Amino acid sequence: MLLLLQLVAKKNHLSTTNGKNMLLTRENSVTDSARFKKGDVFWAPDPFRRGSNPRLWLVLAADSLPYPGEEYICVALTTSDLPRNYELGDDWISGKDPSKTSYCSPWVVATIKHDAVVNPQGQATESFANEMVAECKQYLGPQ
Repeated sequence: MLLLLQLVAKKNHLSTTNGKNMLLTRENSVTDSARFKKGDVFWAPDPFRRGSNPRLWLVLAADSLPYPGEEYICVALTTSDLPRNYELGDDWISGKDPSKTSYCSPWVVATIKHDAVVNPQGQATESFANEMVAECKQYLGPQ
């Protein structure tokens, strides 16, 4: 099932990677000057787990949206090797954690507000991002 969610960060509480809760505010989010583009990977709250750590998101669309630089259509990245996930592997351009394998879940889609981004992580190849766009569309097609 495809879920499209919109995140609002001004009053969101989330846990950091050290397990401590924090209030996500403009002061601890990414600056206004840092705009993301297709293929970028960043940390933002996980709308599927309240109070959990932020997760990695891969940007599929940025400039083509009605409010460029303010929100992004993204798919979730995970370390879970589920049957329909796609391994990022050699498609990392920068930001890969060598101790972990990253997978993309093209059915886990969210609109992430720029103010919700906690930290940039890196970038995936444009070809991988385009492949995930095509896979995402498969879930939106006629049933």
